[in-house]
Amino acid sequence: MRGSAKMLAGVAVAAWAASAGLALPRPAGEPSAQAPVETWISGACGGAEPCERWQGVQHLDLLLARTELPAGERLRLAATIVDESAGARLDPHLVLAMIEVESGFDVEAVSHRGAMGLMQLKPSTLIQEAVRSRLLADDLEDPVLNVRAGIRYFRRLLDDFRQDQDLALMAYNAGPQRISRLRREEGGIPEHYRAYPRRVRAELRRLRGEEPRVAMAEGAAPGAGLR
Repeated sequence: MRGSAKMLAGVAVAAWAASAGLALPRPAGEPSAQAPVETWISGACGGAEPCERWQGVQHLDLLLARTELPAGERLRLAATIVDESAGARLDPHLVLAMIEVESGFDVEAVSHRGAMGLMQLKPSTLIQEAVRSRLLADDLEDPVLNVRAGIRYFRRLLDDFRQDQDLALMAYNAGPQRISRLRREEGGIPEHYRAYPRRVRAELRRLRGEEPRVAMAEGAAPGAGLR
């Protein structure tokens, strides 16, 4: 985050957590951002030899180059996406597609509605998901926490909307209560809400090598959703 936006977001997180009486546990031991590659391979594969899981981490590490994170932090983020996507039964490329549409891979992105980070979560949503999932964290601006919480939140939405990916994506962008209400109303969900899942699917196809990158819709801003 930059300048006053970062300060305001930090204040919002602290104020929300204090008012809700919530505290996040501190992180357990894991390889540090400065750990040698051999340490990461050993953690990913259980030994010194590279494995399929490590290959997945390396692949995502390359795709995450646009985050401009230091190499060790980027590797940590890639490993998180691989593991969290597997646990949530998601294609990690789908997670990257959501990150592209939400924040353009800007770890410091803050929306006009206060959504933060790569997956553009509001502080309240981030903390609620972290507490509910018992995520370990000592820094609410940590990209790893943001992505971990975002993936788990999206998994819950998929379950709530009976595995309908488009509905879950619309709920992620516009808020689950709003999408549920619109489904019940005459006329259903307006067409403009469906632009978000279309953009995510287009980016997913690009990441899979199925089509060239598409430009962000004119006038669109990171974290435009209401979650």
